[in-house]
Amino acid sequence: LSGACCLASPLFIFNSSAIVFIAFMFFWGMVVIADSPLFSTLVAQNAIAEYKGSSLTIVNCIGFSITIISIQLIGVLKTETNQQYIYMLLALGPILGLFALRKNN
Repeated sequence: LSGACCLASPLFIFNSSAIVFIAFMFFWGMVVIADSPLFSTLVAQNAIAEYKGSSLTIVNCIGFSITIISIQLIGVLKTETNQQYIYMLLALGPILGLFALRKNN
């Protein structure tokens, strides 16, 4: 759902009323927050028992690193390109995650 929100962001961020914008951002925030524990659960279920803690630590570090890079990239792109479509780039993460999950099944 968070990927779908990224792709739908141009429709709601700049072209809607304040109430629709706030509702969309609230929903997007809820689904983004839910992604992290779901991903951590997948890692914990599939990691070797002896390496479970290390696996979760590494995955969280990678996640925070991607977050920092994304925030910096969005900041740069806001000054260089059309702001309406910037957040669609964030859909790459969920799309790549779905491909990785599909590949493992």
